[in-house]
Amino acid sequence: MEEYVTCREGDVWRLPFPDDYFDVVVSARFVHTVGMEFGQKTVAAAAERMRVIREFVRVLKGGGIGVVWDLMHVREYVQRLHELKMEDVRVSERVTAYIVSNHIVSFQKPRHYVSMLWVQVKLD
Repeated sequence: MEEYVTCREGDVWRLPFPDDYFDVVVSARFVHTVGMEFGQKTVAAAAERMRVIREFVRVLKGGGIGVVWDLMHVREYVQRLHELKMEDVRVSERVTAYIVSNHIVSFQKPRHYVSMLWVQVKLD
């Protein structure tokens, strides 16, 4: 497996990879922990989680597949992925793991994706 997988430590708010780098991005039971210092149901915590989702999208190649397996906030992830213009956003049936019932959200980044967050236009 070592020839196919490399583990690197990095900041989840700014992953140490260039744009459009991975064919697949997977997050397993992590995103719900982001922003907990603000309280799970606060606007600030939701904003932090969405920064992480946006970062997953940034490093995913056009046509690539993203997977977020998480314990809570599934509707929030789905809404944000739609706002980011991801395609084929799907929510799995309930999955039980570690005695907890949860869902898996999958999506595809459009092949010709342009992030409006990173595009700047200079008008004279």
